[in-house]
Amino acid sequence: MLTATAATRPDGVDRDGTPDSWRREIRVMVVDDHTAVRLGVAQLLEGQDDFAVQLVCVGAEDAVSQTAVPDIDIAVIDYHLGGRNGLWLCRRLKQMPEPPGVIIYSAFANDHLAACCAVAGADGMLNKAGLGSELCDAVRSVAEGRRSLPQVPHVVLDMLRRRLSDTEQQLFGMLTAGIPRAEITDRLGMSARELDFREAAMLRKLEVTPGAASAPSRDDGEHLIP
Repeated sequence: MLTATAATRPDGVDRDGTPDSWRREIRVMVVDDHTAVRLGVAQLLEGQDDFAVQLVCVGAEDAVSQTAVPDIDIAVIDYHLGGRNGLWLCRRLKQMPEPPGVIIYSAFANDHLAACCAVAGADGMLNKAGLGSELCDAVRSVAEGRRSLPQVPHVVLDMLRRRLSDTEQQLFGMLTAGIPRAEITDRLGMSARELDFREAAMLRKLEVTPGAASAPSRDDGEHLIP
């Protein structure tokens, strides 16, 4: 586990050489089961003046056990983790009292995964084939409270919507539109616990790829997008 403890550093100095402001570093966790990628992402982010990499984890269960402390602002998570996947981890992190922002960082990022990310509560999604600067920009954007998920084409949303019940379709539309969960529970008159249960059930249907749609379902929602 890589740790970094610095929390602040001078943002600049005025003409007499004293600090004119202090900037709080963005505390980041990296989760990836590929050693070279995991270390490469951690080094990229740690090299930024405004980031501090607090945790580097191999898998979802490892990350959950490490993040009982509210010291993470942004989690950068691979989708494929060899066990429970990145969306499972995203949902667990979002259940924390002070949930971090979550960016799914995957070599298989596509419109299908983007829709699933929205249902899971992720704040952003990026393809690993992109530039490192794009990841850094996404971390900053999410840390500032902005959503960094690509817009999913209607044809993909319609294809996925057909897998859901009438009740789920309404919820799916609200989640993919980016409506805050607190507003959704208020509009639909449901508890946060019920919303969480419905999201898990939807993901079990949505994550299945077309070629694997007839495969037996698993209770943990671990259907992998190729």
